[in-house]
Amino acid sequence: MKLYLRLIYRIIGFTVLFFLIGTLFVYIETVLIENNVNSFVDESGILQNDYQKSYLPIIASLIISYLVVFQIPWFKKKEEYS
Repeated sequence: MKLYLRLIYRIIGFTVLFFLIGTLFVYIETVLIENNVNSFVDESGILQNDYQKSYLPIIASLIISYLVVFQIPWFKKKEEYS
């Protein structure tokens, strides 16, 4: 039973951390790129940017979330405390 609770806890933690770090990285990428890119207004009157977003922030947040949630030993057995 504890094993399943730990697994559910880790999956929920991974998902939340992935979205938070991913949002932060995408925001940082957008702020850094928008300062150096010219924008234009297309025929429909919508402001368009002349750049393509990369998948790098999402891949980085995926790796960081995995390392934090699954590789750091958050749960230790009682024998390891002594």
